[in-house]
Amino acid sequence: MSTTQNQASTDARGARQPLRVLLVEDSEADANLLRRALERSGFEPRCQRVDTREAMELALRTESWDLILADHAMPQFSAPEALQVLKEGRLDVPFIIVSGHIEEETAIQAMKAGAHDFIMKDRLARLAPAVERELREAQVRCARQKSEEDLRRAHEELETRVVRAANLKLQNVIEERKRLENELLEIAEHERRRIGFDLHDDLGQKLTGVLFMLKGLEQRLAAEGHSCVGDARRIQEVVQDITRHTHDLARQFSSLGLRGNDLASVLQGLAGNVKKTFDIPCEFSVSGGVPDLPEDTTLQLYKIAQEAVSNAIKHGKATQVSICLAQSAVILVMSIENKGVPFASAASATHRMGLRIMNYRARTIGASLEIKPVSKSGTIVTCALPVEDGPKVSRRSVGSGELATGGG
Repeated sequence: MSTTQNQASTDARGARQPLRVLLVEDSEADANLLRRALERSGFEPRCQRVDTREAMELALRTESWDLILADHAMPQFSAPEALQVLKEGRLDVPFIIVSGHIEEETAIQAMKAGAHDFIMKDRLARLAPAVERELREAQVRCARQKSEEDLRRAHEELETRVVRAANLKLQNVIEERKRLENELLEIAEHERRRIGFDLHDDLGQKLTGVLFMLKGLEQRLAAEGHSCVGDARRIQEVVQDITRHTHDLARQFSSLGLRGNDLASVLQGLAGNVKKTFDIPCEFSVSGGVPDLPEDTTLQLYKIAQEAVSNAIKHGKATQVSICLAQSAVILVMSIENKGVPFASAASATHRMGLRIMNYRARTIGASLEIKPVSKSGTIVTCALPVEDGPKVSRRSVGSGELATGGG
């Protein structure tokens, strides 16, 4: 071996290059021959010899190796088997076959199977250059693998940052939308109360004034013995009914708060007011226990039921309304069903302010809302609310059990 090749395996101070070598060899003499060849080439080999599959697997598990030199054929083992063990361990270690005799076709097959080189034992001068080359290539593969791993990690970190930024932006959009929806609900509530005050303070007072005038007219006609006295009295009764109905509507529109925080009780009160105000049957029922709900959740569910009942009477010409609360597993379901004109198609419904507000209310409390016709004789509005604390419920007896008919 040349002086230049010897120097290639040493550093600037002349120290030998340490080399951990796994020798797959059944001959102790051949193993010593390989070790001395490496020493003459400027390496400082630390060798371990194995000649069975089990011994090689143990050596690979217990230590890291810079190089594997394998005899092609042994009584209990072979280079192809050793190469298979290396593959199963998914290790990237330079693997060189060193054999006393190997056919060219067999050597080519071994190279295709993953061996890095093959050397004849009577030509060990080729060993050092082959080892140096494979060690360099192993370093290149290791560096490339590290670069790929760094690139993959950088890509994942970039992906994480992008996803985090997108999530933050989406969260801001959702919060802004929720703020706008809450603002819309507040505007709707203020507008509702304003209409109630206008009905009470303006239209109601004017109707009351008309009643006084009709009463005076009736008295004058009666004093004169006029034949229209009966007509004046009937007109007065009609205006009195209109005035009473206007006052009821004013109370319904101007009332923003709830009397109590129990959903069952306030819905029972709503059922009673419906029958009293509109003179139509309205039943309320509870199936199972009603969970304790936050005040805002109770308010939004009450307003959804109130709007559904109002739509049923105003647009559906309802002749009967039923309100039901039922809890199944961790879902609380509130349904408002009416007998009347079936609900319009979903496409036309999206343009109605009242229905949009109902959907806004449901979204603000994390509930879902569904409106669909019931056969050919009515509509059912269903609001489903996920309830986390299912077992914590407050029962409220209604009537003789859990069923009440709103009768005022």
